[in-house]
Formats: sequence, structure tokens, C-alpha cells
Amino acid sequence: MADEHLRASDAERQQLVDRLRDHAAEGRLTTDELEERSAAAYAATTRGELVALRLDLPETAASRAPTPPPEVVGERIGAVLSNTERGGHWLVPERLYVKAVLGDCKLDLRQAEVPREVTIEVRVRLGNVTIYVPADARVVLTGRSILGDRKVRGQEGGGGGGPVIRVDADVILGDLTVDVATTGERLKNLLGRGR
Repeated sequence: MADEHLRASDAERQQLVDRLRDHAAEGRLTTDELEERSAAAYAATTRGELVALRLDLPETAASRAPTPPPEVVGERIGAVLSNTERGGHWLVPERLYVKAVLGDCKLDLRQAEVPREVTIEVRVRLGNVTIYVPADARVVLTGRSILGDRKVRGQEGGGGGGPVIRVDADVILGDLTVDVATTGERLKNLLGRGR
């Protein structure tokens, strides 16, 4: 294959993982095989590495149809074989894409400028993502976890009129925690900013 040494894009990695899920749903891959291949796909750097992950699987009509890469609007934050932290005062976009593969990612929105509604798409493979949100935020958590965990910790009665933070999580062999600040922590952060 002439382009097997070309670097793979995030869209190509995600497309392969989606195909692997289809094959698992049809019984061609076990859950363990799906997890292993998905983790390898997210860690792949070249197109050849992606092709190797599907060589023993039949080509379906869906896999033959060319899929245009999705339009990406928003910010990407990743921790691949590393640790990443984002915090302090920063402007949060309306859409965030967070990926942790064999790494840890921490996002702190408590002192950030957060729009009225934020969507955070989280993909975790053998890693951890922790998102700290303000006490008045309302968190809506959707998605799935396989041999992992996803949870909201400290949600206070559905939020207090603050931003709506939608977290769509796809977690395999990892953890996602959305940690809602207590009212006391929020007050401490506000007072700390005024100094």
C-alpha cells in the first residue's frame, strides 16, 4: 500500500474503531479483542498500523464507502502516553474533545470562563480523565464504559443556574470523573480571584 507510511489522522483512527465495534456487534471480535484493537488504533501513528488491525476482518459495505472526515469545531486536548493538565483562568470553547490513551488528563473549569453550555467529548483508553466543574454547573453525563468507570461526584441538586456541561464519554479500561465543586470551594475560588 503506497500510503501505509503516511501519518494517520484522528478521523481515520475513529473510523477504524467504529468499524471494529460493528465487527464486535456481529460476533467477529470478543470484548477483549475489541478493547485491545481499539486502544492500538487510538495509539497508531501511521495508516499502515491501522490497516494491520483489520486485515483478518471482512470488508463490509460500510467500510468500503468513503467517509469524509468530520468537521472539527472546538479545541482538542490529549494525553497519549503522557499526562496533561489545563486549569487556572482560561476561555472554555463550546465544544471540547478530550482523549487519554495510556495517560491522565485533568481539566479544571472552576476558574475558567465557561459559556452557558459546553459539550465535552471524552475518549479514554487505558487512562484517566478528571474534569473539575463549578458548584453551580449542571452536569449531563452520557456514553458508555467497558471495564472502566464514569461518574459525577458531588452534583448538588442539578446545579444552581450555572452552565450546562454535557459530557459524552466513551471509556474502555479507564476512568472518567466529573467532580462538581462544593459551594465552599466555589466561594474560595471567587475570593481568591479578587486578590
